[in-house]
Amino acid sequence: MNLGFPSDRILKLAEPKKFQLAYLQKRARNSPEWPVTPAALTCEASQRVLDLAHPKSMHPDFIQAREAETHVTDTAKTARVSQRIKHLAQPQVRKDSWCYDRGHPEALIWPVSKSAQQATASSRTSELAKEKQVSPKYLPVRDAEWPVSKAAKHTAATPRTVGLSKPSKRPPMNIAQFNPDAFTVKESAKKAFCSSRILELARPIGR
Repeated sequence: MNLGFPSDRILKLAEPKKFQLAYLQKRARNSPEWPVTPAALTCEASQRVLDLAHPKSMHPDFIQAREAETHVTDTAKTARVSQRIKHLAQPQVRKDSWCYDRGHPEALIWPVSKSAQQATASSRTSELAKEKQVSPKYLPVRDAEWPVSKAAKHTAATPRTVGLSKPSKRPPMNIAQFNPDAFTVKESAKKAFCSSRILELARPIGR
């Protein structure tokens, strides 16, 4: 059986850390134990300290956890169930009102009384039975395809519209990055002064 031995590096790392010489010379105490003054050795605890030293008492209504094993008494073992308990132990039988016998096709699924068949709706019921009206300002959804007017078909774009529809012509970035005059600033922009409103908006919010 081959047993591995730790290397010199691991043995060096396993050594406890040693205190530095400067710390040993300047430390306040030679022993790790704190010195106790004679006044602390001969002092007497006050009544307040004695009261705080008492353990916290249990609440009067506290009930300890019951043991896992419950002992059954002899009377409970020999007890007999009464008729009332037997009656309560039986499951309650409920009539299934969700399903009805379909019967014949011409027969009614739900029985309707004669008074309900001859009943007349009141004015309030008739008012509530009306469908909800649409607002007079309601506009229906426009179709995806709608007819184009003749004026729109024969219209001509103005020179201003044609000029705005053309995309801006800029040189590609791989060429513009070597041109020092690619992005020029107007002379008027160089001599412009900020208005009082812009100076006010440029100030940071004081919080």
